[in-house]
Formats: sequence, structure tokens, C-alpha cells
Amino acid sequence: MSRYRIAADIGGTFTDVVLYDKQTGKYQTAKSPSTPEDLSLGVLNGVNKLISNLKDVDFFVHGTTAGLNAFLERKGADMSLIVTKGFKDIYEIGRANRPEIYNIQYRQPKRLIERRDVFEVNERMLADGSVDTPLNEEEVLKIIDTITERGLNSVSICLLHAYNNPEHEKQIRHWINEYLPHVSVSLSHEIVREWREYERTSTTIINAYIAPIVERYLKKLDDETKKKDLDSELYIMQSNGGVMTAEIAKKIPIQTMMSGPVGGTIGGTEIGQTNKLQHLICVDMGGTSFDVSMIVNGQPDVTSEAKLEKFPIMTPMVNIHTIGAGGGSIAWVEGGGLRVGPESAGSNPGPACYGNNGKEATVTDANLVLGRIDSEGFSSSDMQLDYRSAYNVIEKVAEKLDLSVVETAEGICDIANAKMADAIRTLTISKGIDPRDFALVAFGGAGPMHAMFIAEKLGINKIMIPSMAGTFSAWGMLQTDIRHDDVRTYVSTMEECDNGIMNRLYHEMKTDTDKILNQQKISEKDRVFTYLSDLRYAGQEYTVTVPLSSNEVTNQNLKHLITDFHEKHLNIYGHNNPEGQVEIVNLRLTGKGLLKKEQRSKGIDNKNGRASSPRSKPVIWKSVEKETTIYSIFDLTPNKSALGPMIIETSSSTVVVPEDFNVVLDSSGSLEITRRNHT
Repeated sequence: MSRYRIAADIGGTFTDVVLYDKQTGKYQTAKSPSTPEDLSLGVLNGVNKLISNLKDVDFFVHGTTAGLNAFLERKGADMSLIVTKGFKDIYEIGRANRPEIYNIQYRQPKRLIERRDVFEVNERMLADGSVDTPLNEEEVLKIIDTITERGLNSVSICLLHAYNNPEHEKQIRHWINEYLPHVSVSLSHEIVREWREYERTSTTIINAYIAPIVERYLKKLDDETKKKDLDSELYIMQSNGGVMTAEIAKKIPIQTMMSGPVGGTIGGTEIGQTNKLQHLICVDMGGTSFDVSMIVNGQPDVTSEAKLEKFPIMTPMVNIHTIGAGGGSIAWVEGGGLRVGPESAGSNPGPACYGNNGKEATVTDANLVLGRIDSEGFSSSDMQLDYRSAYNVIEKVAEKLDLSVVETAEGICDIANAKMADAIRTLTISKGIDPRDFALVAFGGAGPMHAMFIAEKLGINKIMIPSMAGTFSAWGMLQTDIRHDDVRTYVSTMEECDNGIMNRLYHEMKTDTDKILNQQKISEKDRVFTYLSDLRYAGQEYTVTVPLSSNEVTNQNLKHLITDFHEKHLNIYGHNNPEGQVEIVNLRLTGKGLLKKEQRSKGIDNKNGRASSPRSKPVIWKSVEKETTIYSIFDLTPNKSALGPMIIETSSSTVVVPEDFNVVLDSSGSLEITRRNHT
């Protein structure tokens, strides 16, 4: 019987690895510097710190940034786009609007594909799926010759109304595979099977842009883990909160775009269930970025349409807002004012205090100067920090501002905290949601250092710090199930909708999803399906996704669907119209393959074998130096209160607790922190 489950999450600075031992019921964690030149090296280095041979591992899940990095750095594939004749400029024109109407500096993002590499084919599907103009093989073969001449290695195909009848897309792929078997092909109906030509085209192009990079990366990682005797499947975290096998991920790599940060959201769901908290704001602060997501009514906030670098993506994703604010965010001076981020020192050279010849002041350097980090016990005690280097780079910034080193260090942290609080407001206050109704779950290597300061700015009174905060996203990946989402466009008023057609479309989606789950070896008894629909008031553009009350469309459950839509529209937008005409736009189905998950951890291995004695050291609090008690997480007694100010050190993070905060260690090893003096 296999003994271990393992998860790896690549961050901008560190790669986190969590190993669960089913025999002891305990977790072990490790951090290894990320290796941008070859991301798999950072993963394998972290794994090697915990286990040298993978033969006893029955579940290996990985959150990869290979696709996201290729997209953000514009290092994707050289590709082409094939469209229906007359629609060559659909990607260039977009929605022909200006999203930020009052921003005089707004610029459209640079397209991922050159217009000269967009090819038209003389074919036409009608909106009802019938063929108006058939494909011409000779015309397609000429396009294939051009693709060969230009050395393009990825093709995206997005034909008009292919969401209703994909036969022409499939035929073009057949010809490309026959003549160019080494070229990656992305079909729009396999990536997103719903209407809106521009959004569907944009999503397919992004998938094609990152496909060869993700395919190569996953193949290499799969090969390397096999060399280490991994017999089980390699699983990849998806942006929708589920996992999929590496083989499926190679076909739809766009689902891996946000796979790392999503692990933390799923972990936050588990924390909420354990502590009976329904509404949570999850914040992940690593070395490079600050990611914010929400859990509402015990479920992750998932959106079916998002934007990345101003490009629309129509695929289910956990709604995550990311800004460039992490421990490695660089402090700089412009126009006599202090700025922090978004540029980061990354893992190489990293903050100056890492001793890798870093020359720029960062948030981590500021925290070290303020005494909030232990220079000798950072990152599981296998990295020592250079205080003098941190002081020197902060001093250079201070001289430009005519401030003291301490004032500058506090200013760097205050600006970072303000930026992170604003990021949370983007997902909450700007949408009519009061963050004071939520608990804050803070994780990542730097999240617990800043969580209490962020909570104060937002009026949040409860903060949860998970027991493995520094590697929490990797831990969250061990709490997931396999997931596959499908969609079909069906536009009709509720009064005129055809139950038979809707049931046929749902059955079609279930059949396709069953095939995906079969490929991933999920048994029938472990499959769970959720039926949903996108509804709107007649005349509106945006939809609200509402679940059906059963797995079959009947007149009765359609009435319940309308009632639920009115209620949900009121909750989201603050108004509704119970007498208004309601339209169905899309039908959705989510299929889950339930994976075996172990009981909650009995704890984390204490490598020292015993608790250390609390000590004290000077720490700067509001510009005043105070002697402050430094605890190890193992010093704390479960369910016993402790009052700030204090600093709590864990195996992978440091928790900074100002005064007016009360700390309780729960039985699972998580810290529950509340503000004492709030109204």
C-alpha cells in the first residue's frame, strides 16, 4: 500500500512542497528556490528535500506557472489562426470599445498573433448548426503549406458557430495532423463551447499560445518523476479549483493558467469548513505577488469569464485578483515619493538580505530591519539572512527621502499594506461587498507578516493563519477533486424554452464529461454532476449562473430556477425585477471525480523534536523599539489565549502580531487571531 501524498506549488521566489505521511498522519514541508530557466528543477529539488524515491507516492499534484509565465512574458508559441472567410480581423477589432473610457493613457494590449498569420477559409456554419458552405480541402492544404514555410508550431482554429457544429474544425485538425503531426492544434469548441466570437477566439488563441510550452514542461516533469519511480498519475491543478491528469492538461493548458494561487483558495475552503466559517477572504503573499480570492457561502467564488492582461478568457476560473506586491517587491523613489513594486527581485538575486548580491531594497529587507524576521531562522532554518546588506539598501532609499532607516522601512511596509488592502477592496467594496463580514485567511511566506496590518485597514476582526501558511497553496492542492466543466449555448426566453432540447444538451455534456473522467480512471460511484444555467433579464448583456434543483429539466424546476435567479440577481446587483422577462443563454455542467482525501492532519513534524524556550528581541512597532517575545509555534498551548505584541515563528512563515490582537492556537495547529479593541 502506498504511503505518501505530495503536492508542489511554484511561486515567483520559492517552490513549495508538502508531503503527507498516511501512516503517521503528519505533514512535512520544504521550500526550494524557483528556477525560472527550468521550472521542473525547482520542483524536483523541493521534492528531494522530503523524499528521494517516489515509488511509495500514490498521489502527486502540481500547480504550474509554465503557461502563465509564457503568457505574461510574451514567450509563447509562433502560431497561426484559422477563421471563417470574412472574419480575419475579429481578433484585432475585438469589441471595438474602450474599457477605461476616462483613462487618456489607455492602450490596447499587444496582440499575441500577427495579422499576416491569420488565415481565412471559405466555409460557413449557420447559427442553428447547419452547413451553408462546405470546406474546400485544397484551400486548407494551401494554408498548411504556408504554416510549414513560416515555421509556425501552433495553430488555433475558431470558425463561425463552431460551438453549435464543430465538424469543420475537426476536419481541419485532421488535415493538419496528417501533414504536420508535430504542430499543436487548439480547436475553439474544445476550449470553450459557447457563443461570443471575439471572446471565444481570444480564449482559443491563448490556449494555442501556451500549448507547446506547457506540453514540453509537463512531458519533462512526467519523465523525471517516472525516473524517480512514480507509478501513479501526475495531476495538475486547474484554474477552476479541481485537478486533472497531465495528459488532459496538455490538451487544455489554458486551464492551468492560475493553477498555483487556486490551491490556496481550496485550502481556505477546508479551513472554513473546519472552523464553521462561511465567508472568507483568502490572501496569498509570496515573494513576487499578492493574490486575493473569496469564499462565499462555503464555496470558492468561480467566474466563467475573466480577463488576463486585458484579454478575455471564457473558461471557469476561481476569481483571483493579483497585484505585484510580495516580499521581493522593490522599493524605489520617483518624484520625491516612495514607491513599492510591482517589480520584484524574484528568486535571483532576491532581496538584498538573501546574500545573492541583490542591490535593491525590498519588503523583506524592510521587515528584517524592523526586527520582524529572524535572520538565523528564516525559511525552515536553512537560510540565513544578511542584516547588514538589508540595512544598507534601505539606507540608500532613506537618503533620497531624507528619512531615517527605520522610518523608510516602516514606510515600505505601510505602502505595501495599503496596496494589498486596495486589492481586497477591488474584489469586495467595489462590488458592494463589506469585507467586515468576512474572516481573513492569510498564507504564503509573507502573508502572516502583513495580515494583521491589512485587517486593521479594512476593519476585519478575525484572521486565520493556517498551520502550514508558508506552503498553504501546496497543502490546498491535496484537498481537491478532479473537475471538468462543459457548456453549450442555448438562447431562449423561459416561456419559450424547449425542455427536450435542454435535456439533450445536458445529456451530451454529461456524455462528454464521462469520457474525460473515464480517461482519468474515475469510477461511476465517485462521479458527481452539477447542472447549471446562465440567465439574464431580456435586454441585458451580463448573465447570472444559477444551479438547477435536479438533473432533469422539468416545468417545475424551471420555475424554481427563475425564482432563484431573481434572488441571486438581487444579492449581486442590489436590485431585481420579479415581473421581468428572463432569458436562458448558456447551459453548463460541472463533473467532479471524487478523490480519496485523508483525515485532517494530526500536525506538522517538529524537526527539532521539542518546543524551544520563548525568547525576546527588540522589534519596531509604530516607530518605537520594544522588547518583544518571540515564540515558536510549538511553544503555544492549544486553546489558550495569548496577547500581542508578539512574533510567532513556524516552519515556513513568520506571524507578526501587533498589540490589540488576541491569538489562540486551535487543535489543528492553525492560529485564530481576533482584534480586541474594535467597534
